[in-house]
Amino acid sequence: MKQTLYLWCGMLLTLLLASASQCLGQLPLNQFKPLSDSAYQAVPEYQSGNKYQKDAILFMDMVADTHPYYIKPERRTEWFAKKAAMLEQCKDMETDEAFADALIALLGPLRDKHTDIATVKRMQEGRKAGSEKGAADAVEAIDMTQVMSPHNSFYDYRFFNEESICYLQFNRCMNASDYPFDKFLNDMFAKMEEEHIKTLVVDAQYNGGGSSQLCGQLLEHLYPIDKLKDFTTYLRFSDLMAMYNPGFAQVKKNWEDDGHKDELYQMPAAKMPADYQQPKLYEGQVVFVMGPRTFSSAGMLMTLARDNHIGTIIGTNSTFPPSHYGEILPYKLPNTDVLGSISCKFFARPDAATVDDAFLTPDYEVDLSDKAATWQFIVQHFSATSPDAKN
Repeated sequence: MKQTLYLWCGMLLTLLLASASQCLGQLPLNQFKPLSDSAYQAVPEYQSGNKYQKDAILFMDMVADTHPYYIKPERRTEWFAKKAAMLEQCKDMETDEAFADALIALLGPLRDKHTDIATVKRMQEGRKAGSEKGAADAVEAIDMTQVMSPHNSFYDYRFFNEESICYLQFNRCMNASDYPFDKFLNDMFAKMEEEHIKTLVVDAQYNGGGSSQLCGQLLEHLYPIDKLKDFTTYLRFSDLMAMYNPGFAQVKKNWEDDGHKDELYQMPAAKMPADYQQPKLYEGQVVFVMGPRTFSSAGMLMTLARDNHIGTIIGTNSTFPPSHYGEILPYKLPNTDVLGSISCKFFARPDAATVDDAFLTPDYEVDLSDKAATWQFIVQHFSATSPDAKN
């Protein structure tokens, strides 16, 4: 019965975290629910504190209860050892901006694009700047003389028939409203077959993530899905999760009552539908381009390519760990204008021998800032006329 409840929880979580692959700055302000302080009304330390001390107490308790890293009791002990100094720092705090910076410093290495801190003011200013940049980008023509410059699209491709290369620039793991990614891929691979294209370049150097479903759709064309080694996903039940859906409170209680208080829940692997039909596999060589902006779902694509020996990765060392935290829960601290997002899952890469690696290394390190030289490197090493080309 309880196992069924855990499975139900996993399905419900998929619905709950529909926007969880987004970064903090991409979430609408109305999605940030304030943390409840009802349980702190009789706590002297909380009642006697100023607004920054109160929110610091709520923040530290929430992080300890929510982030998968702090599932281990010794890590929680280390975390709470910082509490006295944090409350002392908050004693003379004057602005929400300074408080947000103090929380960021407190998070230390846990702060990434998934677990992060902002203020309402910073969110609004960031969106204004992003809107102005987007408007500027929209009027700029794509400079096709520099193939690998960023394009103003979620994804697009171009054939270089003489070199027998299809260059796919994959900038967002998000469906374009007028051309869903799965249809885009079907059309692209069909055209590649017609043109006998021998090399596919997947340029994800500008891709900060989104929905990993799109990465799966790409992999379906490159590797037998029934043989694909995937991430192992671990979930941490928390009070913050229950704040978004009360059903999780009972799941969390059952999990802890079963003796799993200091354990993550391993989510069941996705099952392939009985009527699933594998697309025809592309048999040419594949080159992935990874850069400093490759992150989240796009980073998972790079990791799956590496651990399943799919193609070649060129570019720079990753700015993400191949095994990482993700799937965010947003929140607002009730006494200030500070907002945050926090991971509730841990994704362990398929290669168990390298699960703790800090970053992913490319097969070939290339200076991506020199677009022309990077493209020339690809042509020299992976085109149909290259001495290294596979027949």
